[in-house]
Amino acid sequence: MKRCALLSLLLVAGCVYVHAAPVEQGGMEAGSCQDAAALGAAEEALTKLNEDRLEGYILSLHRLSNVHTVQHGETGVVYYLTLDVVETQCHVLSRNEWKKCTARTDDDTPVYGQCKVAIYINKPHRVVRLYKYNCAIRPAPAARISAACPDCPSLTATDNEEIVKTVTQSLEKYNKENGLTNYFALLKTTRASMQMGMGTFYHVEYTIQETTCTKSSDPATIANCPHMECEFAHKGFCKATHSIAFGNDEVSVECEIYEPEAAEKEKKLHELGTDHSHNDTHAHNHDHTTDQGHDHVHDHTKSHGHAHDHSHDHGHGHDHVHAHHAKAHDHTDDSPNHHHNYGHDATVHTHEHDHELALDHDHKHAHLHEHEHHHHHHEHVHETTPHDDPEGTVRMLPAMGQPMTLPAFPDEPAAGPEAGVTLPLVPDPQIPELKEPTIVPFPKGLSADCPVPEAGDTLVGKLFSEDAEFKVAA
Repeated sequence: MKRCALLSLLLVAGCVYVHAAPVEQGGMEAGSCQDAAALGAAEEALTKLNEDRLEGYILSLHRLSNVHTVQHGETGVVYYLTLDVVETQCHVLSRNEWKKCTARTDDDTPVYGQCKVAIYINKPHRVVRLYKYNCAIRPAPAARISAACPDCPSLTATDNEEIVKTVTQSLEKYNKENGLTNYFALLKTTRASMQMGMGTFYHVEYTIQETTCTKSSDPATIANCPHMECEFAHKGFCKATHSIAFGNDEVSVECEIYEPEAAEKEKKLHELGTDHSHNDTHAHNHDHTTDQGHDHVHDHTKSHGHAHDHSHDHGHGHDHVHAHHAKAHDHTDDSPNHHHNYGHDATVHTHEHDHELALDHDHKHAHLHEHEHHHHHHEHVHETTPHDDPEGTVRMLPAMGQPMTLPAFPDEPAAGPEAGVTLPLVPDPQIPELKEPTIVPFPKGLSADCPVPEAGDTLVGKLFSEDAEFKVAA
């Protein structure tokens, strides 16, 4: 009889396992916002979050405001964290560390908000893996800025006629004066403001990308120059001002041009003396994150390589010298829609690099190399190194007090409230004989060891204390 009862119990358990029924958030514990491990997890999560983003500005940690944890195995912990964040002046294209970026001051319309993140950390195995994040940020109300500083710039629409004119004129000025081989074209206007006092000032910030047109191109065709689509194309971030004061009409612009990540990786491999001529068969499935409100498309089907022989000054004290030797692929003679045709199996992802020389210079990267890159669909499954490819969004909400046209900030960024829990059936790619952790719906309650701080004297501190969107119920 007992044997039959035991068999029945095992069968029931087996049915629950097979059908993946939702389970309770067993083992969830409230943590402390002052705990060193939780603070370290928050910093790691924000670093990975910023690295994952393709649009917008780098976010900095204002404070850790909520902590829950779930133990995974003997040495792993999944942290469910709520981070109060502020926007910095660094664009994500810069790939700067968030700790080195300056947060916007009270006279520069601060942007503040919250990110809820699920991150797994296993210190003995040196695993730090961000699984999910969901951020909502919003600008400080214009009335709060003007009340404290009537002459300070106020945000305006990026499609404002004068703003568009400022972008156009400043980019023309930059292309004319920068000394680079190829023209750069607008990617996206990211921020615009207007200031009135002794004159009128229009301030813009925007991203740019290298095109296939050289400075010797026919001026009539420059307006239609396509962006250089290969992974070695340079991108940049510009700040410009159009000032109209005392009878003067002047445009000023400063741009930072960023070395492509692909080129940086090539240089590091060369410095390490790595022989990285190889054939990789990958299966990459990029379900990439989005900063909502921004459009971006990844096209990994283009073939790559370009030749540069130029030096340039970014206006920020950086002198770059790029001198790719003559055997490198040169896009300068490409037709606007030219595609390389590599005759190899479309299922194989091949890299063959013959680096002839790599030199350091003032900005730590002048490299001469020969690239033969064959890139097809990135459906990668790396054999030894897993992709840290979290799911997440960063949404921009209207300023406090403005009509809310987007859904309210969700309580559970990791999963919907009715979502079933994923059973831990996937082997961990970095830790043998261990499954990946289960990521459960985000906890709703506030940990007792995460007290709400006083508002303080700063505008951002006051806004966090007043904004109902970013309060967690105790």
